[in-house]
Amino acid sequence: MLPSRTHDSRDPSVIRVERELARLEALAARRRIRIAILRALRGGLGAGGTLATLLKLKVAGSITLKLGLALVVGIGFAWPLYALAAIAIGFVLLSVLSCESPDCHCDCPGDCQRKEKRRARLDEMIETRRTWLLGRA
Repeated sequence: MLPSRTHDSRDPSVIRVERELARLEALAARRRIRIAILRALRGGLGAGGTLATLLKLKVAGSITLKLGLALVVGIGFAWPLYALAAIAIGFVLLSVLSCESPDCHCDCPGDCQRKEKRRARLDEMIETRRTWLLGRA
């Protein structure tokens, strides 16, 4: 790489932090894209495998029911919480429609807000660099 002929009059630490910020933001963007691709792949494989199994074993009666079950399993592989929510809504609807006793209770765990440490640390580093750059501007 040839040396640059233009001289940047900014503080070298500002240039370094801007470069680090761009690198960290690129890391975060690549991670988001990778997660989306993996979710789509897992969901598609799960739904396809379930549909093939349901067609072969003749478990569900109609093709609509088979596609619906395959869709729920595919969503379960891609986004487990959404699949659990769909199953929970189904159970709630079934329990409301067929509940014989008036005191039906649901004990659901309330700790669903887990965060990954590395992602939180990356977001914190990005925010630190942004505030530092805004302070220097």
